[in-house]
This record gives sequence, C-alpha cells and structure tokens, in this order.
Amino acid sequence: MTMVLPGRSRKLIEEARGLNNEDNYRDMRHWVFTPHEYLQSYNYSMIKGTKAHFIAYLNGTIVRSDMHRSRVGYWKGSLNHIASMDGYLKGKPLSSVFSKYVRGLGYIYRQYSGMERIDYISEADGSLHIQMLSSDRQNLSLSFQIGHSAAWPSRSTAETFDFVIDDKRVSVSSDIAHTSITINSPDRIEITASDDTVFVSFHDLTEAEIIISDTDSEGSGDMDETLKYHEQVADIAVLETPDPKFNKLFLWAKHDLLEFYSITEKGSGWFAGFPVYSWFFGRDGLWMALAANMVGLSDLTANHMSTLFRYSDHGRIPHEIGLGDGGDQGYSIGDVRFNTMYMSIDSSPLWLMVNASLENWSRRFFSSQDAKVVFDFCKTCDVDNDGLLENDFKRGLIGWPETWANIRNGKTVDVNALWLEVLRLYGKKFGGTEYVKARDRYMSTFFSDAQSVDFVDEGSHIIRSAMQFVPGIFMKDESVKQRILDISRGVMTPWGIRSMSVYDPMYDGGYHTGTVWPLMTGWFVMAAYNNGAPDLAFEQLRSFVDLAFSAADPGRINETYDAMSPTPTGQFAQGWSSSMFVMSVMRGMLNMDPMEFDPSRYSGGHQLPDNWDRVRVYNIPWRDRIFDMTFTRDSFSFREITQTASEGASR
Repeated sequence: MTMVLPGRSRKLIEEARGLNNEDNYRDMRHWVFTPHEYLQSYNYSMIKGTKAHFIAYLNGTIVRSDMHRSRVGYWKGSLNHIASMDGYLKGKPLSSVFSKYVRGLGYIYRQYSGMERIDYISEADGSLHIQMLSSDRQNLSLSFQIGHSAAWPSRSTAETFDFVIDDKRVSVSSDIAHTSITINSPDRIEITASDDTVFVSFHDLTEAEIIISDTDSEGSGDMDETLKYHEQVADIAVLETPDPKFNKLFLWAKHDLLEFYSITEKGSGWFAGFPVYSWFFGRDGLWMALAANMVGLSDLTANHMSTLFRYSDHGRIPHEIGLGDGGDQGYSIGDVRFNTMYMSIDSSPLWLMVNASLENWSRRFFSSQDAKVVFDFCKTCDVDNDGLLENDFKRGLIGWPETWANIRNGKTVDVNALWLEVLRLYGKKFGGTEYVKARDRYMSTFFSDAQSVDFVDEGSHIIRSAMQFVPGIFMKDESVKQRILDISRGVMTPWGIRSMSVYDPMYDGGYHTGTVWPLMTGWFVMAAYNNGAPDLAFEQLRSFVDLAFSAADPGRINETYDAMSPTPTGQFAQGWSSSMFVMSVMRGMLNMDPMEFDPSRYSGGHQLPDNWDRVRVYNIPWRDRIFDMTFTRDSFSFREITQTASEGASR
C-alpha cells in the first residue's frame, strides 16, 4: 500500500499517542489536553509559521467568526482561505469522538475514536498540512467553508466562488483570493462543492494528507525543516531552576516569541495576539522585543523595528499597522475618533529603548540619523520645555489606558518613566535635556509625597493604577518602593496584577480599569525586584506559571483575566503576556538589564526565592558569543562557551 505520511509524522503520532495529562509536568516539549466535558474541547488552539496560521478549536473544528477583526481559520498573510471546518467520523461529529490534544513545537496532534491527526504550517510556503492516520478503515467526511476575506481594517469579502475539481484537488477562485485543497491518499475519495463550501469524503480511510495553500502546487511538505525552525528556541537561553514548571514555561514563552513573528506584504514583525490583534503593533511588539533580544531572537527585533520605522510619521512610531488595504482604521474614545495607526505616545520612546537593547545584545542598531528622528519627535511632545513629555488626547498622543485617555492630558507617570530611560541612554548623544535635571523634576512631580500622582496638567491627579509600577522597572528609590507597596494592596491577586486598584474610585473591573493583565504583572515583578521587594515579586512571578498550566490550551497565557476570578478574558494567546514572563525572570529575578547587560561586568543583584539554591541560564547569546551563567543565593559565576558553525552552542 502507498505510504502517504512521512516517517517523521508517524514518529510524532506514536510519541503523542503515549502522552497524558500528567506529562504536562514532566515532558518539556509537549502540552497535553484530554477533555472531561464535551464543551471543554471548544477552546481555541493555534499552529503558526511566519507566513500563515490556523486557529481551530482544540477538537480540530472551527466555526466562522462574524467579527471582521477576528482571524480564526486558516489565514495566509492578510487573506483568509478557510473560514470554518467540520467533519463526521463513522457518522458522528468529530467533536464528539475527539479524545486528546497534544501541542508540540511546531505541530498539533489530535486523537479521535479510530483516527489520529497531525496539523502543521509549512515554514517554507505557509501551506496548511492536515495528516490523518486510521487503523480500522474509517469513513470520514470533512467540510471546508471558504473564507476569501481580507484582514482588518479591510472589510472585503468574496460573494461568489468558482470551483474547479480535478481528481484529488479542488481550486477555488474569487475576486479576493485563490485557494487550493489537495488530497494525497491511497484511499477512495469524493470531492464536491456547493455555494461556498468544499466537501471531501474518504471511504475506508487508512491515511491521508490534506494540503491547503494559495497556489495550485502541492505546497512544501518538508516537516523536518518546519520542526527545525520551531525547535531552535530549545537550545538557546535555557533556564534551569529547581522548579520544572518554570523551566518548561520559559521554553514555551521563547517559542511564543518565535511563533508570533510574521512575514507579510506589509512587513515583518510580531503580531500582538490571537485571534484578534493579529497584526503589527508598536507598544506590544516593542515590549516583546526587549525579551527577544535576551534569548537570541534579536534578528526578529531588528525586522519588527524596521517595519515600524518604515511606517513612522517623522519619527512618530506607529501604534498599530493593519494588514488589509482600505477600510477604516479608526477608533472612538468618547466623541473623538482617531486613526489608530498613530494612537500612542509611548511607542516612540520604547522604539529607542529597544534600539539600545538591540545594540547591546547583538551589536546591530539603527543609524544615529534614524534614532535622532525618533528622539526629536519625542522632544516635540515636551510642549512646555521642562524636560518631560505631555500626553495630548486630541492628537492621539496617549499611553496604555485608552478608555480614560480623554481625561489624561499632560505629564504622565508611565510615559515619562520611559522617556527618562531614553534620556539616560541618548540624551548626551542627541543634545536632549540633561537626564539628572529631568529625573529630579520627574521625582518632584510624581513622588514628592505619598499620593499616587498619575498625571499632571493644571493640577495633579491621583489615580491608583498599575501605571505606577513602570518607573520602578528603571529606578531604585525609597519613594518608588513605597509607592509599589502602597498600590500593591489593591491590585494583587493570585493570578496577577489588576490594571487599577480596587481602592480607586475609577475601578470597575473593566478592560483598562481593573482587569488583570499579565503585562502589568511583569511590570510589577520587575519593579518589585528592582526595589527590594523580592517576596512580593516572586509571588506574582509564579502566577505566570499557574496561569499557563491551568490554561484551556495548556501553556498559553491570555491577554487578560477577570478582576475578581482567574477567568481568562481577551485573546487566548498574547505576545507580551509570554514575553513578560521572560523579562520577569531575566530582568527581574536575575537582574540582567536588557539595555546594558554585559557578562564580564555583571555584578549580581539577583534575588532567588527562599526555596531555590541555584539557577542556571545557559547558551545565552550575547554579541556573537555564548555564555553560561549560574546563580546561587549569595554569588554567581559565568563562563564563555566555545561555539563553532558545525556544532552550534555547546554546553
């Protein structure tokens, strides 16, 4: 009999077949889910390469979304090809015979009653591969609803489709896209089409591979090269702690940084989250970049920064770059409508910080001319020339708290903490306000007393929010520490940090007014470690691990969680949620500064939890050299590792 599935796929299936939920705690490279209730299988999952992604439910089906910003199904670049997928096995819905899900580095395995399946996205050309193996010759019918819609902000969607069915391939064309579905199988199959849906029936299925692409070629099926791409993160910047769960999540947080990286017609860089916000963002991607530089992914940082700079407006780094052409990239706050492309003030100082970090870790950097353009834009936001920047709601110069940006004009505590770091790094080079004077003005403005000053216009405004933690990431100061401790009472939960304190009058548990954000958990952890509160820091650092190991799609960290219970909300996969775990370990616990770390000049300052005697991070790439670092309670050591082109990083 003709063998369709390659040997590598068969080995993956055999390996996954033997895994169970307990392997989540002992197997570094796999996440396992077995449903106890039927509806548990209707949570999202994703496989993704640089060119395409496929978001389905854990059970392998997916229902078309009616939200034009959502990118479920199979997308390549800015175009949706498969909007929904369903099927029947032995006359029963796939969802009812689904029994196990395993996510590996670059693929997903699913087990059904009498059938096993492997999905992956080819790294070579972005084609979706669905491989199926049946031991008892099952009858299987599948349906694929064609999408042919363009990504946000476009609302373009095909209304009619032309189908061409040729033996074991169907080609679907419209005025939006072209989709090819090819079936390789030794078994008897039937392909039909109606309206917007392709139907494929397998009689006495033994094995098959379905390849979905945007061309009529069979697509690149080099699984070995695809898996090699995803597995590259396994051997760089490897964390070893006494807690295997920390070690595992660190690996998968690195993989999220690799997985979220995307190559499109608009440019290359990180998408923010899934299934919504699956396009390029300034603020989101730049926080991710600080983590990526520290774990050997600085090439991705450089490309993301290039995309942002290419779309910048005289140094004003974009807030978000939609993928679809046309459409309204608009957003309303109250009665004011913005073009969201430039709806931020903090993307520009973050870009400059990441540029300094990129140079520190890889010796790559953008030219002084480019950096000065961004620096000079930042200076234009210092309207009164006192060395601090002012938010301006009507110009879209706002920080993270979008829903209350309309009341937040003037100098803000978070944005100016970033600006001070930029002045420290670039001020003398570009002739900016002297850092020390600006810092003194900042401290007298925001930390002169115990009140939590959030922003200052004609007067000072007290808001007890997570924005108060940003300065502590960069500053060590007793007043900053006291602010952290004071605010912490109303924002700390066992599952992370609320965006606003329950003791603030504005608190209502909303998206920007109380919801728990792993982003802000990371801010808090780094600030608390930096200001002598390691016990509180580690308590919150541990929440990343608890969330990942209890996730509906194990290993993922959501965008947000409910303010009063650990209920996941927002996007099921969010880039800065994962990157903040990396930053919390490296910058927080181990005191490795993303802007200035140098192994030969590192002087300690790491703070291990009471029950950890030793932490090791090995194969750390730094300026084309590889280092091991070992941290004990009272000391540390490092050594450089010899690396050759043929051997890679050796321990």
